[in-house]
Amino acid sequence: MKGFLISILVIFSTLHIYAATFNPDIDAANKAYAKEKYNDAIQLYTKVLDKGLESYELYYNLGNCYFRISNFPMAILNYERGKKLNPADEDLDFNLKIANTKIVDKIDPIPQLFFVKWWLMLTNLFSFDYWAYIAIGSISFFFIFLFVYLASSTYKMKKLSFWFSNSFLLITVLCIYFAYNQYSAINDKNSAIIFSANVTVKSSPDEKGTDKFVIHEGTKVILLDELNNWVKIKIANGSNGWIEKQTFEVI
Repeated sequence: MKGFLISILVIFSTLHIYAATFNPDIDAANKAYAKEKYNDAIQLYTKVLDKGLESYELYYNLGNCYFRISNFPMAILNYERGKKLNPADEDLDFNLKIANTKIVDKIDPIPQLFFVKWWLMLTNLFSFDYWAYIAIGSISFFFIFLFVYLASSTYKMKKLSFWFSNSFLLITVLCIYFAYNQYSAINDKNSAIIFSANVTVKSSPDEKGTDKFVIHEGTKVILLDELNNWVKIKIANGSNGWIEKQTFEVI
Protein backbone atom coordinates (compact mmCIF):
# COMPACT_ATOMS: atom_id res chain seq x y z
CA MET A 1 0.00 0.00 0.00
CA LYS A 2 2.82 2.43 0.90
CA GLY A 3 4.53 1.62 -2.41
CA PHE A 4 1.35 2.41 -4.29
CA LEU A 5 0.98 5.75 -2.50
CA ILE A 6 4.61 6.63 -3.23
CA SER A 7 4.02 5.82 -6.91
CA ILE A 8 1.01 8.14 -7.04
CA LEU A 9 3.04 10.91 -5.40
CA VAL A 10 5.78 10.43 -8.00
CA ILE A 11 3.31 10.85 -10.86
CA PHE A 12 1.97 14.14 -9.53
CA SER A 13 5.37 15.51 -8.52
CA THR A 14 6.79 14.70 -11.96
CA LEU A 15 3.93 16.49 -13.72
CA HIS A 16 4.48 19.40 -11.33
CA ILE A 17 8.15 19.66 -12.27
CA TYR A 18 7.54 19.42 -16.02
CA ALA A 19 4.82 22.04 -15.74
CA ALA A 20 7.49 24.38 -14.39
CA THR A 21 9.99 23.36 -17.07
CA PHE A 22 7.70 24.36 -19.95
CA ASN A 23 6.65 27.71 -18.47
CA PRO A 24 7.46 30.59 -20.89
CA ASP A 25 8.76 32.71 -18.01
CA ILE A 26 11.64 30.26 -17.64
CA ASP A 27 12.78 30.84 -21.23
CA ALA A 28 12.69 34.59 -20.62
CA ALA A 29 14.64 34.14 -17.37
CA ASN A 30 17.25 31.98 -19.09
CA LYS A 31 17.69 34.63 -21.81
CA ALA A 32 18.03 37.37 -19.18
CA TYR A 33 20.68 35.28 -17.39
CA ALA A 34 22.59 34.77 -20.65
CA LYS A 35 22.61 38.56 -21.14
CA GLU A 36 23.89 38.96 -17.54
CA LYS A 37 20.65 40.70 -16.51
CA TYR A 38 20.60 38.78 -13.26
CA ASN A 39 18.05 40.91 -11.41
CA ASP A 40 15.59 40.48 -14.28
CA ALA A 41 16.24 36.74 -14.27
CA ILE A 42 15.65 36.62 -10.51
CA GLN A 43 12.26 38.30 -10.90
CA LEU A 44 11.22 35.86 -13.63
CA TYR A 45 12.39 32.71 -11.82
CA THR A 46 10.71 33.94 -8.63
CA LYS A 47 7.51 34.60 -10.58
CA VAL A 48 7.44 30.93 -11.61
CA LEU A 49 8.05 29.76 -8.04
CA ASP A 50 5.35 32.10 -6.72
CA LYS A 51 2.86 30.25 -8.91
CA GLY A 52 3.63 27.08 -6.97
CA LEU A 53 5.72 25.52 -9.73
CA GLU A 54 9.13 24.29 -8.62
CA SER A 55 12.00 22.04 -9.60
CA TYR A 56 15.59 21.70 -8.47
CA GLU A 57 16.68 23.26 -11.79
CA LEU A 58 14.72 26.41 -10.96
CA TYR A 59 16.33 26.72 -7.55
CA TYR A 60 19.74 26.00 -9.06
CA ASN A 61 19.32 28.76 -11.66
CA LEU A 62 17.98 31.19 -9.08
CA GLY A 63 20.88 30.40 -6.78
CA ASN A 64 23.30 31.10 -9.62
CA CYS A 65 21.67 34.48 -10.24
CA TYR A 66 22.02 35.50 -6.61
CA PHE A 67 25.62 34.25 -6.58
CA ARG A 68 26.39 36.45 -9.60
CA ILE A 69 25.20 39.56 -7.76
CA SER A 70 27.08 38.48 -4.60
CA ASN A 71 23.94 37.86 -2.55
CA PHE A 72 25.40 34.73 -1.00
CA PRO A 73 22.74 34.07 1.68
CA MET A 74 20.03 33.98 -1.00
CA ALA A 75 22.27 31.83 -3.22
CA ILE A 76 22.79 29.36 -0.36
CA LEU A 77 19.06 29.33 0.46
CA ASN A 78 18.11 28.44 -3.12
CA TYR A 79 20.87 25.85 -3.53
CA GLU A 80 19.68 24.22 -0.30
CA ARG A 81 16.08 24.21 -1.53
CA GLY A 82 17.25 22.63 -4.76
CA LYS A 83 19.17 19.94 -2.87
CA LYS A 84 16.03 19.01 -0.97
CA LEU A 85 14.43 18.11 -4.30
CA ASN A 86 17.53 16.44 -5.74
CA PRO A 87 20.27 15.73 -3.18
CA ALA A 88 22.24 13.72 -5.76
CA ASP A 89 22.88 16.63 -8.13
CA GLU A 90 26.63 17.28 -8.23
CA ASP A 91 26.38 20.79 -9.70
CA LEU A 92 24.11 21.92 -6.88
CA ASP A 93 26.41 20.41 -4.30
CA PHE A 94 29.51 22.01 -5.85
CA ASN A 95 27.96 25.48 -6.14
CA LEU A 96 26.64 25.27 -2.58
CA LYS A 97 30.14 24.49 -1.30
CA ILE A 98 31.55 27.46 -3.23
CA ALA A 99 28.84 29.78 -1.89
CA ASN A 100 29.58 28.65 1.66
CA THR A 101 33.19 29.79 1.26
CA LYS A 102 31.89 33.33 0.70
CA ILE A 103 30.22 33.75 4.09
CA VAL A 104 31.77 34.70 7.44
CA ASP A 105 31.15 31.57 9.49
CA LYS A 106 33.31 28.52 8.77
CA ILE A 107 31.88 25.90 11.10
CA ASP A 108 33.41 22.44 11.31
CA PRO A 109 30.61 19.86 11.51
CA ILE A 110 30.58 17.06 14.06
CA PRO A 111 32.25 14.00 12.46
CA GLN A 112 29.76 11.27 11.57
CA LEU A 113 30.25 7.59 12.28
CA PHE A 114 31.29 5.84 9.08
CA PHE A 115 28.15 3.71 8.83
CA VAL A 116 25.88 6.75 9.37
CA LYS A 117 27.75 8.64 6.67
CA TRP A 118 27.55 5.63 4.35
CA TRP A 119 23.81 5.24 4.98
CA LEU A 120 23.14 8.93 4.27
CA MET A 121 25.19 8.73 1.08
CA LEU A 122 23.15 5.73 -0.02
CA THR A 123 19.86 7.49 0.82
CA ASN A 124 20.92 10.55 -1.16
CA LEU A 125 22.25 8.56 -4.09
CA PHE A 126 19.03 9.29 -6.00
CA SER A 127 16.19 11.76 -5.62
CA PHE A 128 12.77 10.83 -4.29
CA ASP A 129 11.23 10.21 -7.71
CA TYR A 130 14.10 8.02 -8.94
CA TRP A 131 13.94 5.85 -5.82
CA ALA A 132 10.21 5.46 -6.44
CA TYR A 133 10.78 4.52 -10.09
CA ILE A 134 13.30 1.87 -9.04
CA ALA A 135 10.79 0.57 -6.48
CA ILE A 136 8.11 0.28 -9.17
CA GLY A 137 10.49 -1.63 -11.47
CA SER A 138 11.64 -3.86 -8.65
CA ILE A 139 8.13 -4.78 -7.51
CA SER A 140 7.30 -5.63 -11.12
CA PHE A 141 10.17 -8.13 -11.21
CA PHE A 142 9.04 -9.47 -7.85
CA PHE A 143 5.63 -10.36 -9.26
CA ILE A 144 7.19 -11.84 -12.40
CA PHE A 145 9.41 -14.19 -10.41
CA LEU A 146 6.58 -14.93 -7.99
CA PHE A 147 4.50 -16.06 -10.95
CA VAL A 148 7.39 -18.20 -12.21
CA TYR A 149 7.71 -19.74 -8.74
CA LEU A 150 4.03 -20.62 -8.59
CA ALA A 151 3.90 -21.89 -12.18
CA SER A 152 7.16 -23.86 -12.14
CA SER A 153 7.08 -27.62 -11.75
CA THR A 154 10.81 -28.20 -11.15
CA TYR A 155 12.60 -27.82 -7.82
CA LYS A 156 15.57 -26.00 -9.37
CA MET A 157 13.37 -23.39 -11.07
CA LYS A 158 11.26 -22.94 -7.93
CA LYS A 159 14.38 -22.40 -5.82
CA LEU A 160 15.86 -19.91 -8.29
CA SER A 161 12.65 -17.93 -8.73
CA PHE A 162 12.11 -17.95 -4.96
CA TRP A 163 15.46 -16.28 -4.28
CA PHE A 164 15.04 -13.80 -7.14
CA SER A 165 11.54 -12.83 -6.01
CA ASN A 166 12.66 -12.29 -2.43
CA SER A 167 15.69 -10.30 -3.56
CA PHE A 168 13.51 -7.95 -5.59
CA LEU A 169 11.08 -7.68 -2.69
CA LEU A 170 13.96 -6.60 -0.43
CA ILE A 171 15.12 -4.06 -3.03
CA THR A 172 11.55 -2.73 -3.26
CA VAL A 173 11.30 -2.29 0.50
CA LEU A 174 14.64 -0.46 0.64
CA CYS A 175 13.74 1.80 -2.28
CA ILE A 176 10.39 2.67 -0.70
CA TYR A 177 12.22 3.46 2.54
CA PHE A 178 14.71 5.72 0.74
CA ALA A 179 11.93 7.36 -1.29
CA TYR A 180 9.92 7.97 1.88
CA ASN A 181 12.95 9.55 3.59
CA GLN A 182 13.53 11.79 0.60
CA TYR A 183 9.87 12.76 0.46
CA SER A 184 9.89 13.55 4.19
CA ALA A 185 13.04 15.66 3.78
CA ILE A 186 11.36 17.69 1.03
CA ASN A 187 8.41 18.52 3.28
CA ASP A 188 10.34 19.01 6.53
CA LYS A 189 10.75 22.62 7.63
CA ASN A 190 13.44 21.97 10.21
CA SER A 191 16.35 23.94 8.75
CA ALA A 192 16.96 27.57 7.84
CA ILE A 193 19.48 30.12 6.61
CA ILE A 194 20.43 33.15 8.72
CA PHE A 195 19.65 36.47 7.02
CA SER A 196 20.66 38.99 9.67
CA ALA A 197 24.21 40.33 9.45
CA ASN A 198 24.95 39.35 13.06
CA VAL A 199 22.85 37.17 15.34
CA THR A 200 23.65 36.67 19.01
CA VAL A 201 22.52 33.23 20.13
CA LYS A 202 21.02 33.28 23.62
CA SER A 203 20.97 30.65 26.35
CA SER A 204 17.22 31.14 26.82
CA PRO A 205 14.30 32.55 24.77
CA ASP A 206 14.68 36.00 26.19
CA GLU A 207 16.61 39.19 25.42
CA LYS A 208 18.04 38.97 28.93
CA GLY A 209 19.40 35.48 28.31
CA THR A 210 23.15 34.92 28.43
CA ASP A 211 25.00 35.47 25.13
CA LYS A 212 26.42 32.13 23.97
CA PHE A 213 27.93 32.81 20.54
CA VAL A 214 27.41 34.87 17.37
CA ILE A 215 26.49 33.63 13.90
CA HIS A 216 26.30 35.56 10.65
CA GLU A 217 24.21 35.72 7.49
CA GLY A 218 24.39 32.69 5.23
CA THR A 219 24.89 30.17 8.05
CA LYS A 220 22.65 27.11 8.00
CA VAL A 221 20.91 26.19 11.25
CA ILE A 222 18.70 23.32 12.39
CA LEU A 223 15.40 24.32 14.02
CA LEU A 224 14.78 22.41 17.24
CA ASP A 225 12.04 24.13 19.21
CA GLU A 226 9.85 27.23 19.25
CA LEU A 227 8.53 29.52 21.97
CA ASN A 228 6.65 32.71 21.11
CA ASN A 229 8.98 34.78 18.89
CA TRP A 230 12.03 32.64 19.69
CA VAL A 231 13.37 29.48 18.07
CA LYS A 232 15.95 27.09 19.46
CA ILE A 233 18.60 26.30 16.85
CA LYS A 234 21.64 24.09 16.45
CA ILE A 235 24.61 24.69 14.18
CA ALA A 236 26.84 22.12 12.47
CA ASN A 237 29.33 21.81 15.35
CA GLY A 238 26.55 20.91 17.81
CA SER A 239 26.30 24.26 19.59
CA ASN A 240 22.74 25.39 20.27
CA GLY A 241 20.74 28.28 21.66
CA TRP A 242 17.83 30.62 21.00
CA ILE A 243 17.39 33.25 18.29
CA GLU A 244 14.48 35.40 17.15
CA LYS A 245 12.30 34.26 14.23
CA GLN A 246 12.89 37.29 12.03
CA THR A 247 16.60 36.52 11.74
CA PHE A 248 16.28 33.54 9.38
CA GLU A 249 14.48 32.12 6.35
CA VAL A 250 13.26 28.51 6.39
CA ILE A 251 14.72 26.28 3.65
